[in-house]
Amino acid sequence: MEKNYSDNNLTFNNMASDIVVGLDIGTTKVATIVGYLNNKGKIEILGHGKSASKGVEYGLIQNLLKAQESIRTSVQLATSHARVDEIDSVYAGIAARHIRTANCKHYIFRANHNALISQEELDAMKHDVENIALPPDQRIIAIIPQKYVIEDSADGASHESLDPVGEIGTKITGFYQIITGNIQEIKKIDTCITSSNIEAKELILEPIASGLSCLTEDEKQRGVALIDIGGGTTDMVIFQNGRPKFCKVIPFAGSVITKDIASVCNIPEDTAEELKVNHGSCIPEKSSPSRVSTILRPHGQPPLKITDEQLAKIIYSRVHKEILGIVKAELENSGCMKMLQNGAGLVLTGGGAKLRHLVELCQYDLGLNTRIGIPGIGFADSLSNELKQPLYSTALGLLKYGIECETKDFQPTDGMESESESKSGNNDVTKPDRNDRGNRKSGQLIETLKRTLTSFFEQIS
Repeated sequence: MEKNYSDNNLTFNNMASDIVVGLDIGTTKVATIVGYLNNKGKIEILGHGKSASKGVEYGLIQNLLKAQESIRTSVQLATSHARVDEIDSVYAGIAARHIRTANCKHYIFRANHNALISQEELDAMKHDVENIALPPDQRIIAIIPQKYVIEDSADGASHESLDPVGEIGTKITGFYQIITGNIQEIKKIDTCITSSNIEAKELILEPIASGLSCLTEDEKQRGVALIDIGGGTTDMVIFQNGRPKFCKVIPFAGSVITKDIASVCNIPEDTAEELKVNHGSCIPEKSSPSRVSTILRPHGQPPLKITDEQLAKIIYSRVHKEILGIVKAELENSGCMKMLQNGAGLVLTGGGAKLRHLVELCQYDLGLNTRIGIPGIGFADSLSNELKQPLYSTALGLLKYGIECETKDFQPTDGMESESESKSGNNDVTKPDRNDRGNRKSGQLIETLKRTLTSFFEQIS
């Protein structure tokens, strides 16, 4: 596929595989972002599109025709904004209440225990795990190695290793987290994307994608939990030693809070959403008992008068008792709480992360240092403020994942971009020649993900 892009100041020719697209199909929005890797090794955005998500509830596609329409609208807007001829492939996200996780271990005895352990041996072990028996309605989305135990029969000693390539031993035991999804739900996503003549190159678990755009390498090494609060689901991933250690999808998020407000106040959901965004808080004690919002209601009903404190009580009930309650239980079940307390704590992202006083409530309820995750890590300074918002963490992460996969051998030009260049607004951008690319390895996390995330977009009959 060739794409041509040009205007008065910019010229891009023969951009074929250099353009990458991330597609986030959420419960409240569908976001499409088009970008590429510049010659400084940073991601530049060519354009983006966002449409209201229709036919999707709690991350599940319920109405395929409506979902297809939302996807087409978002992709068309991104195509127009980026001024490219067409978009024919995307890296898409997946996260919904059908996602399941399980732990397993697998071992092999090595015939030549004096030989160094190779990556091929570890890949073969993972391939064995891929063939594990599953319920007939489930399909593997990702297999994430957690650790390996290497044993030496000579002295009976054993030790743990995160990357045993180059070590020696007689027996390797691998510990894995397996993430699966419902086959029919996966097929719905595939159908909705391909209906627009677009290829889904890969499906990526959305919280892992979000982590790529808003977590630092230091946080992922020390240990951090990313909580992505979307419209339909709250997605969780825990990183340690630079790699995903634990993943979970919780089927409660921002839309449930909106429904609570609509039900209690007897108002339409779009009005409830506006009330939540403009006046909502999740801590009643920090909300004014005297500030009143007046809301007109249909069918001759009297106007609704509600104080900020009353609204906060509705929100607090759901956030504290259910969403954060489940998050806390999952963090404790993961066995990572102590590590997170001593590490980088908690990072909140997704559209729901902007709820007022949520950081304080998380710190109180979960006992972890908490910050808001703003996407932008690995992106050029030209990334717009519109996109530097938590609700775009997944879409930007999907784009970053795709770019790292397709340009892993790219060698940035020597020298740092000067402050004057980054702030001058100079749009005379040229693409690097592929012949100038070196053999630089991509980041540790991307390489790990590429080895461990299973591509499951084979044709589903």
